[in-house]
Amino acid sequence: MEAITLTTLKILNDRVFPAHARSLEQWNRRPIPTAVSNPLFLPITAPVNEGFTAVILTYDRLESLFQVIQTMVQVPSLSKVLVVWNNQKKPPPQASMWPKISVPLKVVQTRENKLSNRFYPYEEIETECILAIDDDINMMTADELEFGYQVWREFPDRIVGFPPRNVLWNNDTRSWKYDSEWTNEVSMVLTGVAFYHKYWSYVYTTQLPGNIKEWVDANMNCEDIAMNFLVSNLTGKAPIKVTPRKKFKCGECTSGDLSANEAHMVERSQCVSHFTHEFGTMPLKTVEFRADPVLYMDNFPEKLKLYNNMGSL
Repeated sequence: MEAITLTTLKILNDRVFPAHARSLEQWNRRPIPTAVSNPLFLPITAPVNEGFTAVILTYDRLESLFQVIQTMVQVPSLSKVLVVWNNQKKPPPQASMWPKISVPLKVVQTRENKLSNRFYPYEEIETECILAIDDDINMMTADELEFGYQVWREFPDRIVGFPPRNVLWNNDTRSWKYDSEWTNEVSMVLTGVAFYHKYWSYVYTTQLPGNIKEWVDANMNCEDIAMNFLVSNLTGKAPIKVTPRKKFKCGECTSGDLSANEAHMVERSQCVSHFTHEFGTMPLKTVEFRADPVLYMDNFPEKLKLYNNMGSL
């Protein structure tokens, strides 16, 4: 029944949007082998005992990478750590140099330095839930990450994470603008640290419309925006921002060069415009919503709170 329903929806999509319809070759191509379930057909709440796989994209920042791994192992629901080594000029460290942790740690070496490698459906990922996290996001607490996973369990078809972003319509230029200001409105959650269902990795790798995947890899930017477009387009739902944290040691926050930051914002806005054209619509949904733990900011003894260390703004 699931296969029939999905095939029918794909046929309807191709007829409604013929410019983006799949070719006969794409229809008849053998799919990537997978036992993963479409999150649209999952139970309302994901299983509690499976946990998640942390997928860390890295190049050569070993010190911060090891710090991220040491934080990850403190998260109760962590099942496995998968390091995606994106540096073809330098091999990963020997096994003896990696942190000794209580869960399996696997390293996969990529053939090309592409941002889309973070979303490849690696066979080493056995859990339904993936935590995509950058190798420099070393300020997160175990409580924040565990709470984020528990929120994802209640919304397994959505992206659930921490760095919020929005898109705004510019009437003067008649185009969409990428916005990183601190507001209450959220239409994207960046995948520098975010939970999502592994099904979306398969869809991202095999079914992104147009040349979006090639655009991302050529420009080395905007894979996180593309993933948000993809999920919202297929679900009709917004992502979920969790916890109050707004400051992250991320690529778009570390530069002190104003002109560099402005250029980055222009590039991101260009991505939004290009992706909107390729999808044939603006799929992102804007909401004013944030998930916080019960008793957060309440005047209760810390020992009564399940999540004590929820970070800061």
